[in-house]
Amino acid sequence: MNTKLLLPVLFATALAAGASGFAAAAGQPPAFLGKAVPDQSAADRVVVITDATRYVNVSGGQTVRFVVGNRSFTWSFGAGIAHVTPFDLQQIAPQGVLTHRVTAYVADDPLYQGA
Repeated sequence: MNTKLLLPVLFATALAAGASGFAAAAGQPPAFLGKAVPDQSAADRVVVITDATRYVNVSGGQTVRFVVGNRSFTWSFGAGIAHVTPFDLQQIAPQGVLTHRVTAYVADDPLYQGA
């Protein structure tokens, strides 16, 4: 390969990788993030979301009931989730439950850390 082209090619590759990572953050498929479970299911945590809530911290493997006013939804975050990009909770919330952006930060399941 021509060494004059090496730096531009590496730069373009890095730029493309960064852009695809941004696209994934903007639209990770909900199935990758876990699954909805009935509200009657046992939850490991209950998180109350108010107008002042801007983010929530959860862990892979947790089942979390999110309470927003008089409505709620329950989500089971996938066990062993590896490096999920922070995402807008509206991606997984039922339509109309959230009235503002709430960013979800998902830590890896503690059972799989160091594995």
